[in-house]
Amino acid sequence: VPVVNSCRVTLMSRLAPTLVLLSAFAAPASGDTFTVRLDSGNAVRVNARLAGSGQDAHALELADGQLQVIPADRLIERTIGPDPTPITFDAMLQQLTDEFGVGRMVTDVEKPFVIALIRASNGPADPRFGAVVKKAGTFFKGMQNSFLEFVRQARVETVPVKYPLVAIIFESDKQFDAYAVAITGQQGLSPENIAAFYDLMSNRLVIRLRECNTFDTPLHEAVHQQVYNRGILQRLAPVPAWFNEGIATGFEGDGERIRGGPKVVSDRYGPMALRARVVDWREVVANDRCFQGDVLAAEAYGHA
Repeated sequence: VPVVNSCRVTLMSRLAPTLVLLSAFAAPASGDTFTVRLDSGNAVRVNARLAGSGQDAHALELADGQLQVIPADRLIERTIGPDPTPITFDAMLQQLTDEFGVGRMVTDVEKPFVIALIRASNGPADPRFGAVVKKAGTFFKGMQNSFLEFVRQARVETVPVKYPLVAIIFESDKQFDAYAVAITGQQGLSPENIAAFYDLMSNRLVIRLRECNTFDTPLHEAVHQQVYNRGILQRLAPVPAWFNEGIATGFEGDGERIRGGPKVVSDRYGPMALRARVVDWREVVANDRCFQGDVLAAEAYGHA
C-alpha cells in the first residue's frame, strides 16, 4: 500500500458532543464572548470569532488559529466584539513548549512559519536537527512564494495570513502515529500510511522526520495550509475532496525548490491516473469515500 497524503476534512456531524476547552480559551483576548455550558454543567466564557454555524454546532476560531466546535445547545450567550488579536510568534512558541516540553523541542521561525521538531527523548540533541528545522523553514517559505505566484497568475484573490503557521516534525514514527491517532480519531487513512497531514482544526502541519529529505508530502500538505489561511477555501466548508486535493497535488518539488504547479500535468500523479484500475473519475467526483481508504486513496489522488 503506497504512503499517500492526508488532509483531514472533519465534518461537524462526526465530532463528539463532549466539549473540550483548550487553555487558550481562558486567556484574555478581544473578540466575541461566548458563554458555554460544559459537560459538568458549569459555564465558561470563551473569547473567539464565530467562524461558522451548521449541523447544530458552532465553530469558534481562537486567537491561535485553532477551531473549537461546540454543540449549539451548549451556547448560553454571545456578546459581540471585535475579532481576537492573533497570537504572536513568541506566544506560539511558548504554547508549543507548554505542550511538548522545552527539552524535547528544536525550533525555528521563518515568518509566517513556526517550525518545531519534537525529539523522541530528553537526551542530547542531534546537532543535525537545527539544520533540519532551518531547511524546513526555507523550503516552506519558497513553497509559499511559488503558491502566491500561481494564484496571482490564476487571478485568485487572497488575504494575508492571520496566524503563525505551525509545522510540527516528529523525530520518531511512533510519536507521529500516536499524535495522528489522537488528532484524527482513526478516521480516514491508517496512521502508518500517512507521511504527513494538515489538520483543519488545529491549523497545523504534522510531518515525519524522514519526510524532510525531499519534502514531497509536506509540500502537498503545506499547500492545503496556504489555501485555508489565504481565504481561498474555508475550513469545515463542504469542499469536494477532488477539488481540494487537486490543487495540492498540482505542486511538485525536489526538496530544494518547487518544480511545478497546477498549470501543468503532474509528473507524479498523471501516471497514477493512467494506471488506475479500481477508482474511476466519475466515482471521485460523486463522493469523497475513495480518498479515505488505504487501498483506493492513491488512485483517487491521481485523478484529483
